[in-house]
Amino acid sequence: MNPTRSEARSIPAILWVAVMGGTGFAAGFLGPLALTPEANQGPLLGIFITGPLGVLLGLVLFGVTRGLGLTAKRQWQVLKTFAVVIVAATLYICLPGPALHGEIVDAEVQRCGPPSERVDKAIGDWEKRVAKVTWSPARSGWQAYARRSAQEDNGAVVGVLVLRRNTLYEQRKPWNKGDITARGWKDVNKRQSYYLPDPVGLCADYPAGKRLVRFVSYDVSVLNRHAVEWPPTKLSDFLDLQVLGPVREEHRKFAEN
Repeated sequence: MNPTRSEARSIPAILWVAVMGGTGFAAGFLGPLALTPEANQGPLLGIFITGPLGVLLGLVLFGVTRGLGLTAKRQWQVLKTFAVVIVAATLYICLPGPALHGEIVDAEVQRCGPPSERVDKAIGDWEKRVAKVTWSPARSGWQAYARRSAQEDNGAVVGVLVLRRNTLYEQRKPWNKGDITARGWKDVNKRQSYYLPDPVGLCADYPAGKRLVRFVSYDVSVLNRHAVEWPPTKLSDFLDLQVLGPVREEHRKFAEN
């Protein structure tokens, strides 16, 4: 039996598979590298998801277009359209989601003291960490440096009961990049300690029972500092405490009830 004219000019199955699979792979492999370079597992999207899905979609489209008896011109239109669709859909998936920006905490002070009260415990904790790391030696004299820094520091360590917190996120898509959004207040009732970088004598201003509404920034640079300064030289990092700062002007609307 002779094939019909449309069948004779049909796009072969291998070309459907190659174009759709290759498009899905390329978009899923290169898209994360360009749009979310911090996601080191991003290229796996093309290898394990969009590439295989593109192959499957190519086979399905080949069967559908053959079943409908579409001409070669129509088949090429379908192929190009779905190639564009798979690229657009993959790149949209690759767009970076919101990043944790910080949180506003509503807390009640329970105690306040100098950083020197916590430095011995912190040194003990870091000695355990250093003992487990054999590939990177600790910097020389870090224990003495930590004790001296804690004695000379003008800040304080405040223990609080966190009553509720409002987590803030920074949007990163092209059309809303830099916008700050909030999840809304959430009840916590959790005891936690923070570092207060305020002048000497600040504990007199933070008696037990005092209510605080403060901002805690999410600072990812600490990870890079730890890689260079081992153990860290920054006192709040060494004590493993988040810094409790004032609510910024741009965040005040999120601090309201």
